[in-house]
Amino acid sequence: MFHRTTSSDIERIRAVGSQDTRRLLEAFRRCLPLVAHPRGRLRASLMRFGNRGSDSRCKVTNVFDAGETFGLMCQVEVGESDPSLLVTPITELSFDRTHPIARDVADYRRRRAQMA
Repeated sequence: MFHRTTSSDIERIRAVGSQDTRRLLEAFRRCLPLVAHPRGRLRASLMRFGNRGSDSRCKVTNVFDAGETFGLMCQVEVGESDPSLLVTPITELSFDRTHPIARDVADYRRRRAQMA
C-alpha cells in the first residue's frame, strides 16, 4: 500500500524542518568560529582559483538562514595571511566528525538533499 502525500503532509514536514533548522542555527552560532573543510562545488572553485592544498581549511565566522530556497548559509574565511571572505551553503562544508555539531549538520544536509 502506498500513502498519497497531501499538501498538509508537505506543510507538516516543512514545519518540522523549519524548527530543526532554527535549532541548528542557534547551536551552530554558539560554536563559532569553527574550522571547516570545503566540499563539492566550493572545493572545486577554490582549487580553480589557486587554493590547491589537499587539506584546505576555512573558518566559519557567521551563519544565517537564507530561506527555503538557499537554506543555511555560512560566511567563511579562506586563506591564512590575507583571508578572503566567501558565503557558501552549509551543505558545501564538512566538519570534524568528533565535533558535537557535525551530526546535526550531516542530518540537515540529508534533509536538504531529499527536498531537492
